Amino acid sequence: MKKFPIAFLLIFVSFVSYAQPKIGLTFAPGISLNRVKDKSSNSNVDVSKYESVFKFKFGMEADFMVSDTYSFSTGLFFAPKRLSMTYNDGTSSRVEIYRLQYVQIPVTLKLYTSEIQPDIKAFFHLGFLFEVKVFDEAFDESYNLVDEFEFFDVAFQFGLGIEYGAGINSILYGGIYYERGLVNVVKRTSTADDIIAKIDLLSLRLGIKF
Repeated sequence: MKKFPIAFLLIFVSFVSYAQPKIGLTFAPGISLNRVKDKSSNSNVDVSKYESVFKFKFGMEADFMVSDTYSFSTGLFFAPKRLSMTYNDGTSSRVEIYRLQYVQIPVTLKLYTSEIQPDIKAFFHLGFLFEVKVFDEAFDESYNLVDEFEFFDVAFQFGLGIEYGAGINSILYGGIYYERGLVNVVKRTSTADDIIAKIDLLSLRLGIKF
């Protein structure tokens, strides 16, 4: 499984060199958000999100211009996330926190407006992120509620932002993005509880394209 991101990166770089799209280097500080609940038949169990936390996502994207008003956008991103939850079984309550890291492969569209100012365009960016988990770890050795995480995730992405033509071959861009996790990342727990946990990301994305 660890060879998959490397193989995809080689294929992606080869395709990019042939198609000659606009290549962007992107970094995105943001907040990792949790949606957690328990669907088991045990009414005494209560599971809820504990806290949100600052994370830093970065990577490379490629925009393939289809017309002046929209482009196909893909790339490769490294996205650290966190799952933190409060677990109460009726007799005791505890907090458990897990670190997760994903490689994201976007399949998205960018829709552009006409120039709102000279060399400035607004855009809407939406699509899906296909994610492969490359690392997971309990924040503390005593945390044992989650036995195993799913090796993948899928998120719906929506963003809006602005591009500025800073030169003949350079474009600066920035935007606000929301990524909503669609897959329950918890595959197996150490109890009989059916925990549903999905991870979202709200971020400020900044970058430069060449």
